Amino acid sequence: MNQELLIKITPLFISLILGLIIIPNMRLVGTGKKMFLSKKEDEKENQLMIGGISFFPIILIALCVSVTLPNLLGMMELRAKVEPTAMRIMQIIVGCSLLFITGLKDDLNGTRGEIKIIVIIIAAMMFPATNLWINNLHGLFGIWELSPYVGMPLTVLLAIYITEAFHILDGIDGLSSGLSSILLLVFLVFSITYGSTLISFVAAATLGVTIPFCLQSLFAKKWRNTMMGDSGAYVVGYIVSYHAIGQSHSERMPEGMLMICLGALFVPIFDTIRIIRSRIRDNRSLDRPDRNQLNHKLMRTGMPTKMIPVTISCIMVVFTLLNTQGVLMRWNSNYLFLMDVILWVSILGIINYFIHRHESNGFQAEWRMAYGEDVWYANVPHETLQHKVEVYGTMGIPQEMVIEDAFAFIPDGMNGLERGLKRTVDTILSGICLIVFSPLMLLCYILIKLDDGGPAIYKQERIGQYGHPFHIYKFRSMKQNAEDSRPLLSHANIDDEPRLTKVGKFLRAHHLDELPQLWNVFIGDMAFIGYRPERKFFIDQIMKEDPRYAFLYQIRPGMTSYATLYNGYTDTMEKMLRRLGLDLYYLRHRSWWFDCKILGLTFLCIIFGKKF
Repeated sequence: MNQELLIKITPLFISLILGLIIIPNMRLVGTGKKMFLSKKEDEKENQLMIGGISFFPIILIALCVSVTLPNLLGMMELRAKVEPTAMRIMQIIVGCSLLFITGLKDDLNGTRGEIKIIVIIIAAMMFPATNLWINNLHGLFGIWELSPYVGMPLTVLLAIYITEAFHILDGIDGLSSGLSSILLLVFLVFSITYGSTLISFVAAATLGVTIPFCLQSLFAKKWRNTMMGDSGAYVVGYIVSYHAIGQSHSERMPEGMLMICLGALFVPIFDTIRIIRSRIRDNRSLDRPDRNQLNHKLMRTGMPTKMIPVTISCIMVVFTLLNTQGVLMRWNSNYLFLMDVILWVSILGIINYFIHRHESNGFQAEWRMAYGEDVWYANVPHETLQHKVEVYGTMGIPQEMVIEDAFAFIPDGMNGLERGLKRTVDTILSGICLIVFSPLMLLCYILIKLDDGGPAIYKQERIGQYGHPFHIYKFRSMKQNAEDSRPLLSHANIDDEPRLTKVGKFLRAHHLDELPQLWNVFIGDMAFIGYRPERKFFIDQIMKEDPRYAFLYQIRPGMTSYATLYNGYTDTMEKMLRRLGLDLYYLRHRSWWFDCKILGLTFLCIIFGKKF
């Protein structure tokens, strides 16, 4: 090992030694918003441990020692490489100091979200201030050179996003430290290989503190409830963004280094997009840790806990190797990015397949625990059940199958992979439809406003997948305050419904009132094809007659359904129970072909004006 290489990795050894000594003894214990230093070994399980407060001081010590070593050892060539980067060193110190102080304040007694965002923006603006900004996309999306007016704002936004991504990914299981350790190792290898001295110093110093923290989080029992905290997560996120932007900008790196950095960051960046989308959909706080990260999805597959970090590491390595190979072989950046997206969707599809297989068994077990081993019709004489079938009808379903379904758990006919692909197609198709039908939706909005001046969009709580409530959106077709007294069913005959407005009758007749539900499909509350979601008031009444309605919670409700085609509007309890039989038939037999058939028949009914 030559002397210059040894100097470059010296920060790793310094911060690693300091981290192993300091980190285990530097934890804040939080109960609510009050934090205090603790030396106890028997903290309560519900206490929140903040272990990242020592990150920045250790990194700063290791970095300062490393920068001065070439001068102390008389290594003039290496000293010449370090001295011109003094401005970049100041950027790291100032940016990390601002974030560290803000994060520490938040760890101690909380900080307003607006203040944190302002500080992150100021720290991100340090990049173009020190002449470090992305000036070339290397053909990605057909873009090569970037002007300062585009590249500088893009750099600031990217730095903000990456910094905030690691804050969001921070959790009690050390996810953020594990991902950052892998990323920093990749950046360290490239910076050493291509001779970027300062970047290698920063990467090594930061890697030296994330490794012991990650190991403590995974293997030390008393660290199981420990997270980085804002003081650690913001500093690590900022340094990772510094490396991603710095290596993409560096002329020493291979052409297309931006794609290699994107490959290394693909998992945290796109997983954060998925997490933010789910939090917006569920009206949850954007910066509050939850159980929706990639590692928690892997937990839901039944994977052993110790295998999850290994699996995520392997996924990140695959993306990094794929993009590195593509850059070195001069593949087109757009094709390479498309391959990344396809690979990511495929990985999520596979994970969803195993989640479905694992949770469907759990769903069946929980259902039986709720209703007992004896099925819900166990005490109903066969003659009574036969009478139910005769009264409510089978709507083309074989009679013996209806009776058989009454005595058995009804599983989802699609496997997990099919469900994942169905969700992907629903997301893409609903997004396209929202754009295509936006002029029509605007026209409907204006007509409703002109009709009676009331709100054009009507939202109502419905019960969806897994029994979770959500708000369904429609264009308002009824008069205002139409259900002030109690929930009422709509009449099957539109002309007999006195609560409809003039415009509402037209919208209902042509099913245009359903268009805003495209948004429900896009955010994941609904699918194009499923069962029609109902209000809890009516579900409770249905469950008294036939508790098999609970089986429908396995899947997302839909804009249209098999029952809608053949049962129409449900204005009586008899129709509701008949609709349930059709929905259960769809649940058991649903497939891609069945969905396409239902979707096609629905469009034909709308085009030819058939009422349903």
